[in-house]
Amino acid sequence: MSGWQKGILIAVLFASAAGRAAAWQAAKKSAPSKAAPVASAGSGAVLVIVNGEKITDADLNRSFAFLKVPENERARVRRTFVDNLIDTRLIQQFLKSRKTVATNQEVDEQIKLFKNGLKLAGLDPEKALHENGFTTELLREMIAVPLAWKHHIDRAVTPERLKKYFDEHRAQFDGTKLQARQILIRANPGDEEARKAAEARLNELRKQIVAKTISFEDAARDHSEAPSKEQGGDVGSFPYTGKMPVEFSREAFKMKVGEISQPFRSRFGVHLCLVTDRTPGDLSLEDVRDDVLARLSEELWKEMAAELRKTAKIEWKVEQP
Repeated sequence: MSGWQKGILIAVLFASAAGRAAAWQAAKKSAPSKAAPVASAGSGAVLVIVNGEKITDADLNRSFAFLKVPENERARVRRTFVDNLIDTRLIQQFLKSRKTVATNQEVDEQIKLFKNGLKLAGLDPEKALHENGFTTELLREMIAVPLAWKHHIDRAVTPERLKKYFDEHRAQFDGTKLQARQILIRANPGDEEARKAAEARLNELRKQIVAKTISFEDAARDHSEAPSKEQGGDVGSFPYTGKMPVEFSREAFKMKVGEISQPFRSRFGVHLCLVTDRTPGDLSLEDVRDDVLARLSEELWKEMAAELRKTAKIEWKVEQP
């Protein structure tokens, strides 16, 4: 299996299981905490009907099991996982309507790889699947979705479209690195009052920094709640992915050297960012083609799901978490 196929399988298969691993890490910080406890893994209670097709508690709990979400965290991330299940069902319906399907041979190959992975981890595949509420047929259905999506992407993403996306996001892929300082005021994602207070505080600090009544470095030492405060907010050198939270990189990479951001939110709180240096990268599209294609595929998945929701009949059978 190529790197591109692995990227799609990981990105979309985890979405099929109600959230990629990264989405789970973010969701456990940000999802509402007042949701009702989930039912047992074997429950067939219907949660929501999507264009006539049911999503049940059993589907949800298989998703939790697939990503090893602890029991005590499941209530907090329930809405995120259900939303991802809805999106996956909508994508699955779209692909079927276009007669875009995975072949039995493709699915068989992925099932074999999946089970071999369980064996390498020292597990009995059939026992592990059964304990987590899966049958081989359910696993086949789940794996078929990302494989069919790959066929859709093969048609939808032309070489010209891929190059355009790379050119528009070049610094995110070509090895470009930034040097930056930050001021972080911590505020839990679910605490809107605290987040607004942090934004007001950082807006005021930004005015003082721009007016040169205080330096960014001193403001960070005095007010930041990040470990980097001791270095005047200096977070060091970082590429787009791998070191800083994605919300931070997303803002920083839009900025010019010397520019100070407006306050922006992440799962850690609210930030101000000052970009102090930029080192351009030299990787070409051919060097990072798999990464670019995987990112574009993920964005197209989200866009497609959002578009399909506009005309979908989504009937909640329980109170929305």
